Amino acid sequence: LSTMPRPSAISILTAVYLSSLPIIALLTNTYPYLTEDTEGLVFNCTMQVEGEDMLMVGVNQFVIFIIGGLGNFLTLLAIPYVRLKYGSQFSVLQLNSVVLILHLSLADMLYSLVRFPHFLQIFFTKEPLHDERLCYFIGLFLNLVAYVDFHTIAMISCCVARHNLCRRCGGASLSHDDHDEIFGGKRVYVVCLGIWVVSFLTILPNIMGISGVFAWTGSLYGCDIVCPNEGCSNIGPFISIINNIVFMILFYVVIIIKLCMKRQHVYGGSETLDFTRMLKSISLTLSILIAAYIVFLLPVVTSGWGLWQCSSLSHRTAAVIASIYWWMYGINFFIYLTTSSRIRQAYRRFIKDMWKKICKRPAANMENIEMETSVFWIGLRYLD
Repeated sequence: LSTMPRPSAISILTAVYLSSLPIIALLTNTYPYLTEDTEGLVFNCTMQVEGEDMLMVGVNQFVIFIIGGLGNFLTLLAIPYVRLKYGSQFSVLQLNSVVLILHLSLADMLYSLVRFPHFLQIFFTKEPLHDERLCYFIGLFLNLVAYVDFHTIAMISCCVARHNLCRRCGGASLSHDDHDEIFGGKRVYVVCLGIWVVSFLTILPNIMGISGVFAWTGSLYGCDIVCPNEGCSNIGPFISIINNIVFMILFYVVIIIKLCMKRQHVYGGSETLDFTRMLKSISLTLSILIAAYIVFLLPVVTSGWGLWQCSSLSHRTAAVIASIYWWMYGINFFIYLTTSSRIRQAYRRFIKDMWKKICKRPAANMENIEMETSVFWIGLRYLD
């Protein structure tokens, strides 16, 4: 009798992680009903920042907007451009993990484009928005995109780990996406859609006003989740963040173990060696992304973030924590630029091609004018 092959460690780890997402979503939307009713409590969890600290945060926000907004916009233009036009020259950028990177860039750009104008309103007026519904939707949108960002980074680590530890292709094949049962082919776009659904479910109790409300916080965050003094009964966001951090670490621990065990192994052929080197470059990029995620997110989580009773933070500490957290939406472009040679080359190729198109247009017009002028004078010679 033939026996089924035993599932690999990465398959088990993937199954556990993907199973944890609907479980956390279910817990998120049932736990508030199991706790004491918070209706009628005063929502006043705030972090006041004034004077020089506010100016520091303003400069920080402007830099993040330039990098996170414009930098990620360049990423969303350049990488799809070279994937389509120079596919054979940028083979490693054809991987579906790069689709998830583009999804992460989209989330970062959307967050930056909404957060910075909202911060300008906070900085100059220091007053709540007159339209409460607009404040509600700003808070909802920023929180939704934030959790899309969190889940996407975790999915990237899962996708890269499955590629590196694939038994079928050995982790050094461009054809891995052809047989990956979760991220392969068009399924990666279903994963992206699933990320939005899970993120929506994570904040659903706050959307419905069951555990908290999206309103003016009187803090640096402006329109955000406002919780009662006792803390938000929605524990889903906190569990979701910790869950993502734990599994991201696990995914990359197994990758490191695999690379250490096979450090002396050499794949045949120069093309395979080049691909393996480029894959390691992408893996390094994603490892730094995860490290940045942990470094920038943990301070704001551990300081309370509306998940339990408001902590007595000084104004400067609140400003520093908020500034560190917001860098999570601006640092990714800088990481791509400094750690991945193929992504750098994609930026360079895109900018060169766009520059040529811009510069060639006037030149082409001049050539047409010169050609028409020559034909005109040649025609005159043959007139009787």
